[in-house]
This record gives sequence, C-alpha cells and structure tokens, in this order.
Amino acid sequence: MKKILFSIGWFIYSLCALAQPVANSLTPRVDKRVELVSIVFRLARPKEVDDQLNPRYSKEITNYFKQYEGHPAITYFNYVADSLRKSGTEVAYWDMLALAAHLTQPPKLESVVPFNSVPPDGWDNRILFIPKLVRLLQQFYLDAKCEAFFKSQEIYYQLVDAEYVKRGIQLNKAWFDRFFGLKTTENYFSIIGISSNEGAYLRVDYQNNYRDTYTIFGCTAFDSNGIPNTFANLTFPRTLLHEYVHAFTNQLVDSNMTALQPSAEIIIASPKVHALMKDTFYGNWQFLLYESMVRAGGIKYMMANEKDKTIVENEIIKQEKAGFFWIRGLVKELDKYEGNRKVYANLGLYMHEVIEYFKRIAREMKK
Repeated sequence: MKKILFSIGWFIYSLCALAQPVANSLTPRVDKRVELVSIVFRLARPKEVDDQLNPRYSKEITNYFKQYEGHPAITYFNYVADSLRKSGTEVAYWDMLALAAHLTQPPKLESVVPFNSVPPDGWDNRILFIPKLVRLLQQFYLDAKCEAFFKSQEIYYQLVDAEYVKRGIQLNKAWFDRFFGLKTTENYFSIIGISSNEGAYLRVDYQNNYRDTYTIFGCTAFDSNGIPNTFANLTFPRTLLHEYVHAFTNQLVDSNMTALQPSAEIIIASPKVHALMKDTFYGNWQFLLYESMVRAGGIKYMMANEKDKTIVENEIIKQEKAGFFWIRGLVKELDKYEGNRKVYANLGLYMHEVIEYFKRIAREMKK
C-alpha cells in the first residue's frame, strides 16, 4: 500500500516538475512566461483577444486580474505599442511572446541576453525587449500576485500537459541523435499556448552561433474544462520534426557556408526557383540551404518512422512543388551517408559530398 501511494505521489510530483517546457524534449508544455505576457496583452488590448475561445480560463483570468488593468506595466506597454504604431511598426501578440522567450522563468523574469546586444537577423524579435518594460513586468508579477494565480491553475496546466502526452503524436527522439551523430547547436522548446489561438516561431540568438528556438502552438478549440482538443492534429508532430531537425542541420550549413554559397546563389537565382521562393521567408541563398537540409532530414525521419510509405513520396512531391526541385536527390545523398556510417560517424563528415551535390545542381540550373 505504501509503495502504491509512493508511486502515485511520485507521478504527481513528476507532472509538477514537467510543468515548464524542457529543452529538446519534443513534448509541448504550458509555459508560465507565455501565460504571463498573454495576461498582460489581454489587459492592455482586450479587443484583440478572443475571450470566448477558452471561456473557462478567460473567466479565471478576468476575475483575478481585472483590478490590475491600470497597472504601470499595462500603461507602459500601451505607450510603447502606440508609439511604435505611429512610426509604422505594428505590435501584436507575437511580439509579447518574443519578449517572454528572452526572459527566465518567473519569479525572476531576468533577461537572458544583454539589452544592448544586436541580434544577427530578423528572426530574433527584440522589439519589446526594453529594460523599463521588463522591470515593470517583474513588478506586475509581484503586485498582481501572479504566483498565487499560477498556483491556483497548476492542476489545470498539468491536465493540459497530460492531455498532449495522451493524445499527441510522439516523435522518436532517439532517431535524431542516431542519424545525425551530432550535438545540437540549438535548444528547442515547444510550448502550448492556452491564452490565444495564435502561434509563433521565435528565436533567441546568443554568441558563438548558438540559439534557443521556440514553437508556441496556438490552440483553436477547447472542451468545457479548457482542455485543448486539437493535440491529435498532425500540425504538432510535423512542426516539432521540422524545427528539431534545424537544431542539427543549421550548424552544417554554417560551418560550410563558404563552400556552399556559390552554388546556392546560382540555384536561388534560377527563374523557376526564384518565382516560387521570392515571397517566402527562405527566399535567399542562405535560408534556401537551411531549408533544403532540414526538409531532407525531415523526409529521412519519415522514411524511418512512417509505416505508410506514400507519406514519404507525398512529402517529396510537396517540397518539389514548393520549389525545392533538388530535394529527391538530396535525400538520396543522405541515403548514401546512412549506408556508410562506418566511414562517416556523423553527417558533418559527409558534408563534402553534399557540397558536391549542390555544385551539380547549380551547373544544371545554369544550362
């Protein structure tokens, strides 16, 4: 009997311990930073939030935080947002989520990068990463007794987390380490957003080409208890797969950039490629390389883990239609790597062959 009680108690403790996202776990979790900034956004911009999407949770937030609508953190956020809007920059929910990613977990909510540091590219959104706003957010956490609110919602958050474990499609995490043979150069966090149906992809760039990446999954439907009923949707595992492969393959592009750039520039300039990619996020030679490697890596995962092999062929066709006309050949290159693991302990050691492959594609594009 004591053993049973201990097991139950340990299970409950484990749920509490896993209440916050764990790097590279590939199991989305509720995140208190995201919930905190979502509450602030809701108080500051109530007309921009659908409070009927998750009415049970919305009611809890309204009843608890309504008295803090005039808090300096809310006032200052509105001031910053209105000022940016006048200068032509629109501030939306996405920007608040980016702020959350640049902070440690509450109660400290400290910045994880220096305020005056400049991100290397536009994916690291620091538009609201402002010292005064962060200080006021810290003060709001104390004044509004947010810790007590989160404590009151702890069982709810645990139930949401447990529902994903129950309903969500789990990825074979061991495959990634085995196939790539590399350590990641990114910490990947997947988060369940229960305050909004909006999702986001976020990055926090550090020095030495290391970064944290986040996928925040917006939930579009809930039951009467506020539990999302969308976790079985393929959007979750497909997104997790794509973003986690980046953590292995981006470094390979970065470390071979000089050798890959000439070929990639020719490929992206090809009229048929340019026509399909010019208006996308990967419409430049560097991101074309990132996305080529990640999509080929994702297809290799499907080949190893999907029972229905038509899924693999359909994915290849989908990528070819998106402009990645060379993806089938690139997957075959990864097949060759996989078949020669005694020679190539990791994919980095095979990159000279990948470089040659892109050279061949570039030559064909110039004809």
